Amino acid sequence: MFLSPTALSRNRLGLMMASTVLLQGCVAATQLVQNDKASEEVKARSYKSYKQVLLIPPKEDPRNVVPRTVSELENMGFKVQLIDAGKPIDAAQGTGFLIGADGFVLTCAHVLGGVQDATVTLNDKRYFADLVKADKDADLALLKLRDKLPEPVATLHFRDAAHAYSMGEDVFTIGYPLSRLLGNGERMTKGVVSATTGIRDDTKHLQFSAEVQPGNSGGPLLDHEGYVLGVVQKTLNPWRVMQATGGALPQNINFSIKNQPVIDFVQSASARAFEQLSFNNPGGLEAAGRAVAKIQAGIVESDAEGHDKLVVRLNYISIWDMWYRFRLFVLAAFDFETQEPLFVAGQGSDSMFSNEEVVMADTFAQFRKAIESR
Repeated sequence: MFLSPTALSRNRLGLMMASTVLLQGCVAATQLVQNDKASEEVKARSYKSYKQVLLIPPKEDPRNVVPRTVSELENMGFKVQLIDAGKPIDAAQGTGFLIGADGFVLTCAHVLGGVQDATVTLNDKRYFADLVKADKDADLALLKLRDKLPEPVATLHFRDAAHAYSMGEDVFTIGYPLSRLLGNGERMTKGVVSATTGIRDDTKHLQFSAEVQPGNSGGPLLDHEGYVLGVVQKTLNPWRVMQATGGALPQNINFSIKNQPVIDFVQSASARAFEQLSFNNPGGLEAAGRAVAKIQAGIVESDAEGHDKLVVRLNYISIWDMWYRFRLFVLAAFDFETQEPLFVAGQGSDSMFSNEEVVMADTFAQFRKAIESR
């Protein structure tokens, strides 16, 4: 499935690991190395504007340095959150849509990543929602907003089974692709039905050509009248296809879950939500924008969207050589939004003359110096 942020997180973590080479070859004393090739956007930002640190600890901590690192960063005024390096840094995010005036929202199960609640941004207003039911096999999830929606409520309407899918008919996706880069407004793309079945002629899926990006998953696939044809779910993995075919890259081979499996899921999830489903009730494509929502897994309290977040990775290796000392102790700082490296501080090479306490104290001093320099 194409919308898991894990891949993005892995790329970011790989960049963080590579950043420590900036200190390789330096003398044993701690060093502070700034990124002088940062984008103009990052250069214009004051380091003092960062309020929260997402700290990625090393896999092992035999010397128990992580708690001290957290304490030092908190003493600098940061709110610190420990992050599991094997999991996405930011909340999973996709799209959903209203299917009833009571606040029932439909999305894909993989958007939620197994959590039991979600943050729903609808018409520029933030709501919190609870999971009613998730079906991992069907990859569908039903949410229920905790707060009542203001009147009037725009909901999406399904096309009934009497109107069959047709190859070549126009289809539209609407959702929140790449919202961290593109913004929080909904985006629409147009394509056609490429096949009335999915991978290996799966009759529960529909293939279409409208472009989709990370963040579209769980959104509606609409016909030209704005009726729901299905739920956007996945695309072919281009790298796997390239490996399997000897170099060919697929283009716009995307899939949605058809209406009938979606309707069956809603019926099994909630009798009340099933009662509120409507069919062939004209609304038009323009009205669809008022019924789609950005879905974030879990409860996301801040609207800052990462503007105030600093990602810091702690890399260290401690050895015994007549006394404990660090072969490597580095704090690498990155901008959360752009994923750009900002600076690295610490000892990047081995030295018999280094002392664990001195290295740590000096590294934290260099980190503070960097923050205060801008």
